[in-house]
Amino acid sequence: MPTRPAPVRLAIVVTHPIQHFVPFYRALAADPGIELHVLYGAPIGVKSYFDKEMQSEISWNMDMLGGYSHEFLGEVPANGQSSVRAPNSPEIAPRLKAFDPDVVLVYGHAQANVYRAIWWCRRNKVPLMTIGDSELLRQRTTTTRMVKEVVVRQIFRRYSAFLSVGDRNADFYAYYGAPRDRIFRCPFTIDEITYRAAKANRAALRAEARRAYDIADDAIVALFVGKLSSRKRPVDLIEALAQTKGSRKVTALFAGNGEQMEPAKARAAQAGVDARFAGFVNVDKLPALYAAADMLVHPSQADPHPLICSESACIGLPMLLSDRVGAAGPTDIARPGENALVFPCADTAALAVLIDELAGDDTRRAAMGTRSLEIFDELDISASVAGVHRGIDTALARPR
Repeated sequence: MPTRPAPVRLAIVVTHPIQHFVPFYRALAADPGIELHVLYGAPIGVKSYFDKEMQSEISWNMDMLGGYSHEFLGEVPANGQSSVRAPNSPEIAPRLKAFDPDVVLVYGHAQANVYRAIWWCRRNKVPLMTIGDSELLRQRTTTTRMVKEVVVRQIFRRYSAFLSVGDRNADFYAYYGAPRDRIFRCPFTIDEITYRAAKANRAALRAEARRAYDIADDAIVALFVGKLSSRKRPVDLIEALAQTKGSRKVTALFAGNGEQMEPAKARAAQAGVDARFAGFVNVDKLPALYAAADMLVHPSQADPHPLICSESACIGLPMLLSDRVGAAGPTDIARPGENALVFPCADTAALAVLIDELAGDDTRRAAMGTRSLEIFDELDISASVAGVHRGIDTALARPR
């Protein structure tokens, strides 16, 4: 086995700054065994931008760029969004050469700059790792499946190590040919400092948020966090609450915006469901809404590994997730029967039964919340950094 350099020069190639990943980069930069440099394709998200699915102008109330070495390879694409084709940065090759990495980490396998990084690493015999949240739950056309069988398997042959964010993601890697002994758990990170502080101050934040949204202190609150789009199925929560039969009435609290906002409001009014709509809630205000809730409900029909599950676990919430949410698994952040309950996607009657069960059982709800806290401690940012180190050791040990 070759001697590991100290520190390892790790380059990360990613499309743009993403609020959830910034704490991960800071933690890697603070690790004495790693010299980190992040190559962003474009400064998307650094300034305010319009999110089409959220239907909101978004400006993140957090420092996105401090605490780690980084550079931008180009400007924001014309449509303001990242895609398979953009950013597409010829500058990757000279910038990687200038940094001279020992290992390169890319996100996923279907983006222009990933292909550029793959070819640079191949030409220069630099080991390459990948991280992503792809899973096998999503329904795909026959053509897409056939193409992926060929293309993804070929791409995976170029990776020396695979960093998985959860059980479903690890299964995806293995299905397309990644050896299990080269797949290492590296949970997606959240703003852990902020959320742990919110957990410590949960009672005060809970009372404050409930006053702000006119929710009674003794009400049971089911929280929905995310884009109010058809993909996330927010109206399913309203439909389920309309079918609940338990003795305790449940209030829905929606944090997010999108094209399903008005249909959700209309259905809630029609069905007599008690619901609050907060609209888009920025990252600095969102922990208080988790603190105000008693359970997270995520009925999405396509969500590979939503960070809201990690945020919920850090606060100590039980979760109700559709079976299309890729964060549920025996060693993942949402563990069925422990801190999470899973229902068939679009089955609002089944969701109603689970809501009634949790709403009517304070002891069970508290036990699941405690389990969420324990699971988050297993999968916190230190676990993410440890996964990177295991991947680096494996990548450096493999033949170039």
